[in-house]
Amino acid sequence: DPIVLPDNRRAAAMWAPIEDVIGWLLGNADDDRLGASARWLGKLGLFAVSLVARGSMVPLLHHRHRTEGSGTFAVRWHPVLVDDHTLEVFAKAAPNSVFLANPKLDAASATHSALVAAVNAICVQAARQIEAPAPPPHPGSATDLAEAYLGRLDGSSFRAPVNLGRALVRFLDEWAKPVAEPPRKPLVVRLDPPSDGSAWHLQVLGRDPDDVLQPIERAIASHPKPKIGARFVDDLMRAERLVPELTRAGTERRGEAILTEEEAWEVMSVGGGILLDAGFEVEVPRAGRTPRPSLRLTTLDGESASTAAELAHVRWSVLFDDVELTAAQIAELAQQAAPLVESNGRWVRIDKADLAAADEALRDRSDQMSGGEMLRWAVGLHQSPLEGGVSITNGWAARLVGAARDVSTEPATEPEGFSGELRSYQRAALAWLHFCDSAGLGGCLALDMGLGKTPTVLAHVLATSGEGPTLVIAPPAVVGNWASEAANFTPGLRVAIHHGATRATEDEIVDEVASADLVITTYGTALRDLEGLAGVRWHRVVLDEAQAIKNPASNVARALRDLPSNFRLAMTGTPVENSLGDLWAILDFVNPDLVGERADFVSELSHAGSGEAALRVLNGILVFRRTKAEPEIAAELPERIDEVDHCTMSPEQIGLYQAVLDELVKDTGPGAPDNKGRVLTAITKLKQICNHPAAFTGDDEPLDGRSGKLARLEEIIDQVFSAGERVVIFTQYSTWAVRLAEHLTKKTGTPVAAYHGGLARTARDRILDDFQDTEGGAALVLSIKAGGAGLNLTAANHVVLFDRWWNPAVEDQARDRAWRLGQERTVIFHRLECPGTIDERVEEIVAGKRHVANLVLPKSSSLEDLDSEQIQSALGLRADQVLSDYIPLDDAEDDSPEVMA
Repeated sequence: DPIVLPDNRRAAAMWAPIEDVIGWLLGNADDDRLGASARWLGKLGLFAVSLVARGSMVPLLHHRHRTEGSGTFAVRWHPVLVDDHTLEVFAKAAPNSVFLANPKLDAASATHSALVAAVNAICVQAARQIEAPAPPPHPGSATDLAEAYLGRLDGSSFRAPVNLGRALVRFLDEWAKPVAEPPRKPLVVRLDPPSDGSAWHLQVLGRDPDDVLQPIERAIASHPKPKIGARFVDDLMRAERLVPELTRAGTERRGEAILTEEEAWEVMSVGGGILLDAGFEVEVPRAGRTPRPSLRLTTLDGESASTAAELAHVRWSVLFDDVELTAAQIAELAQQAAPLVESNGRWVRIDKADLAAADEALRDRSDQMSGGEMLRWAVGLHQSPLEGGVSITNGWAARLVGAARDVSTEPATEPEGFSGELRSYQRAALAWLHFCDSAGLGGCLALDMGLGKTPTVLAHVLATSGEGPTLVIAPPAVVGNWASEAANFTPGLRVAIHHGATRATEDEIVDEVASADLVITTYGTALRDLEGLAGVRWHRVVLDEAQAIKNPASNVARALRDLPSNFRLAMTGTPVENSLGDLWAILDFVNPDLVGERADFVSELSHAGSGEAALRVLNGILVFRRTKAEPEIAAELPERIDEVDHCTMSPEQIGLYQAVLDELVKDTGPGAPDNKGRVLTAITKLKQICNHPAAFTGDDEPLDGRSGKLARLEEIIDQVFSAGERVVIFTQYSTWAVRLAEHLTKKTGTPVAAYHGGLARTARDRILDDFQDTEGGAALVLSIKAGGAGLNLTAANHVVLFDRWWNPAVEDQARDRAWRLGQERTVIFHRLECPGTIDERVEEIVAGKRHVANLVLPKSSSLEDLDSEQIQSALGLRADQVLSDYIPLDDAEDDSPEVMA
């Protein structure tokens, strides 16, 4: 039927049982396309759901009508423990259209009626899902009636004798009264905590005619209005039913009780809320969540250690939130049934199990400790036996941890004289390096590959160059990179390369260092010239690719510890290359004895999970770790990073290279027969020799230890695999591609395929599918002719050019197999190059530094006219640039990751 509006107009209206539409109302409570009344009913329905979810409803029995001594009864669910304020808010928010169907209802009554209907609809629908025995069809006894009531919780009606039915109605109304009817003038239920050894005191208070709170017995007896006194009695009975402890015998007055800790906790955590919902005023201490215990280590006054080695007296205690407990206090609390302590204005309950764990954690703790030991506790190198960890409140270790936190919020700026701009994470790393110096610590700079470790360290070296010289020890492949990066970013630094046959002798090293801010050498050279280098007091010793010392028993790891320095810094993109022992070796080198024994270190950090998780424990103090996977880092990176990796030449490579060159220049002169063809053939041979002797000779000897390019490729692959990423490697020579793939398969233990033109189309497609679909680290070798164009290799984000091509467009096409539409990560593009060889001439051409025709000759000349002197100039080894004298890091180590020149 239409509804009559206040202005007497009629509006269409729809009637429906609320149980049929409650689901729709709930699902559309926020739909602005609906009318205000529908949205209001939906929101009220959501409140009804919350009441049902916490059990704030009761099933009452309603008597509908009677005939001939029997009546019709039905269960109707009612909300209880409803906060009056919430109902008032709903009533005030109700749109006028809600009342049009029954204008006689006021807002509060209409709201309550709608809430009852919604709660009943929700409960009825839920009850219909319950499988229960069929109730008696014609209950004739109280037992039958009870079964009929419990079997009809879905609201369906049933007939029963009127006298039995009405008795059950009255019983249920009285049963629900404490939670269904709020008191008219609220009584106050107060819980007072113990003081001076007393117990918890619970009491009910009422207001006298002057509105002053009095114990309830006195308030009842003294009130001049008997009706109000009677209401006090009724409400007191309701309170006693909600808190049964109030009826316990032995108290002096009614409405009071002495509670145990367990009972007090129950009132604070549960009973107080029930009383409040039932309409009582409640003055109960706030109950906090059960606190997690944590160890606290405090340095005693006047006993603060100022170095890692210095001892200090300490006190151990356990924290429960802000409550500090000593061993004696814990033992006292353990005697209580439900230990309660006050914390930040709240009372918290301490579990018996936590007390036992706290007691065990404090047992047999030393009262003396070194600063280094405290720092190990502070950074998580010792696992707390308690769930909440460890806090160091004062002393040297606490100051270090606090200073490290400040570093993370205050990135440094580039020093004066630095040419370029560091990214934000590099400025944060620079601030961390300053922190390490100020704290007297060494550190491990563990920026991911391609994130710019070298410019960051150069900025720090520049900023601290006045403090003394820095020695950088690096793989031969990156010595040239260090020199070129220093020239680019820190042109004001005085740089000396201590490497090669022309390097300073032992007697000359001191003079060499005196005129340098930065000395760059290799691991092999440092090992051979250790005595001379150890004669210098270095401000800082830097190990690049520091996983080279992952075996602390190796010759190089032991020897480099003899280099005197104020600070030590390790640089690596893979600080946990194989195990946590690798990280320990690095940290023990930069901070001798600070991180404890290797076995303890590995055992404690193993609890953190993966290697990256362990790094997060130490990050910002002993380690500065950032990866390309971090969203804020990825946002700063360019789409592509181009790197030229300078590689060594082994003695075998140098000998073969010179032999080919000697053969070429023998009897060579202008107009010699087929001079052009012989030169081109020689160029191919020289490029193969730069790759690997076996690429030229075709021999079957093992490939290890014979090529600097191969050593550098293995370093790259180690880092790529450690990060779970993928790499594609391009070479011009398909035969070498197959040989290289076989070697990498054996070296990594992961299948590495070779993609080249000699394969059938199905085989090539299968290789590409396998590579694209592989999970985790993977590598693929491709001939640049077969794989340099047309392929989609976006699964890889590292590209390596093992040898160089004359045409830069061909190299660009190879790079674009990974750096293309669909690539979601930064692509790092490595070009391997042997300085001082044909590789470098190709680089000059590709970089556009020279034109092919005037590489070494006037424009009118050509390859046919080359004489022996010009061939030597164009193709010969440049002794001052070649990274040579190739030796293994440690002949005794089969797993040495580097081969050094």
